[in-house]
Amino acid sequence: MNASSTTTAASGTRLALAYPFRFEATEDFSDYHRDEAGVPTVYYRHLQRRVYNPITIAQFGLYQLYRFDRDGDVRAALQAQTMADWLVGNQEEWRQGIGAWIFRFDLPFYGPRQPWISALAQGQAISLLLRAAQLCNTAKYEAASRRAVRAFYHSVAEGGVVQRFPDGSPVFEEYPTVEPSMVLNGHLFAMLGLHDYAAYFDDATAAGLFVRCLTGLRANLMHYDTGYWNHYDLHRSRRLTSADYVRIHVQLLNILAAVSGEAFLAETAQRWQGYLDSPWCRARFWAGKVVEKLRLRLNNYMPPPHVLPQLE
Repeated sequence: MNASSTTTAASGTRLALAYPFRFEATEDFSDYHRDEAGVPTVYYRHLQRRVYNPITIAQFGLYQLYRFDRDGDVRAALQAQTMADWLVGNQEEWRQGIGAWIFRFDLPFYGPRQPWISALAQGQAISLLLRAAQLCNTAKYEAASRRAVRAFYHSVAEGGVVQRFPDGSPVFEEYPTVEPSMVLNGHLFAMLGLHDYAAYFDDATAAGLFVRCLTGLRANLMHYDTGYWNHYDLHRSRRLTSADYVRIHVQLLNILAAVSGEAFLAETAQRWQGYLDSPWCRARFWAGKVVEKLRLRLNNYMPPPHVLPQLE
């Protein structure tokens, strides 16, 4: 397998083999625990066990494709194919004909109760599957991506991943619970997967939804901006994000600016990078985190008891 084996999609635009987000800036893939097939697993303290997380698996596959594109390392391409094969083999039928990667464990903070799906998983899986389809010329990857994209066309209440910003524009939920959380990085990664899908298949429905998401970002990015830092989400807990996640936001906004031509995204990224570079902003962030921890502790914050209707 080498770069010459990459094929062009039957319609639409050939995707760059290297995913534009650089995971190595925020992830240390070297310390992943991997099974006998090389698929990474994640240890969750509240579960006291390791589980397969499709987000981690998709990210690892995308990183391996980046390595293959950069270095020509065939072993990295084979590892990426292994991750894509895992995604195909573990995609399940969800509601509304959605092909999804189902999380079968609860999370304590936002409160999703198993089974649940994630816009972040759907988007990054699509981005990997379509690149694997180009690399291997294998129809099963395209078919899995076609099933996965349906999650972006249905609301959370319907079993999809779409919530609404305050102005009514769509936002993709990393944690699709009844109480919206609107995690920013999850929405932006999902948008990138949707853009990959629209470009690869020359799909007007996906492209139109992507444009509506851009309009929504223009109207709602201000809600994540404190004037000196970022919020991680729009959840009622109102948590400030870490410096690493500000860097993730900045990188994603610059990527989306490049693919869409929307200058406001690059301008926002530049302003948020300025927060990172400012000693005053960083000091205010650390002071804000101290107050935030006290506030959450004093309020005895817990997720609300209501959950989405569950599948039988």
